[in-house]
Amino acid sequence: MFNKSTLQLITLCSILFTGCVIPGVRQERASIELQSNDSLFVVDQGDFHFRIILPKDLMIANEPSLTLSNEDSQLHITCGADFHLIAQRETDKHNALPNKDGIFHYEILDEEFDSSVFKRLLPDGKTYDYGIFQCTSVGNTNYLFQSDAEGEYDLQDALRMQSALASIRK
Repeated sequence: MFNKSTLQLITLCSILFTGCVIPGVRQERASIELQSNDSLFVVDQGDFHFRIILPKDLMIANEPSLTLSNEDSQLHITCGADFHLIAQRETDKHNALPNKDGIFHYEILDEEFDSSVFKRLLPDGKTYDYGIFQCTSVGNTNYLFQSDAEGEYDLQDALRMQSALASIRK
């Protein structure tokens, strides 16, 4: 019914499709590819040394800022009201997002490659906002990145921050 080359093509397509769909199958990180209007930022402040691509849709309307705080132990990366990441050097790469704090209960929505997109729920179960938490190794340095807890981000904002974090390189 099918010739040998057709069966081989179907098998190859199945393998490729499976590798793209199943989370965790692809362990390598994609190379940095700039698109028009994307901005590659080289961060070299205090103990923070890496490159990050900030989303082009935010760059059109906002000027990004990099600010050191807490005695230079944290780096704030902001680009408008909907993008605020806080980075800190981390010696223990296995920090965990709390299950709950004094007010919120945290629910992980997407967890892959040391990155977690979560939503914060009020005690009555209603969604308050979304955020991102990620541990990333750049060279021999571990960094912890998280969305600013004082911000109120929707799911699109959290996914945009996750996308930017996926671009981090030495």
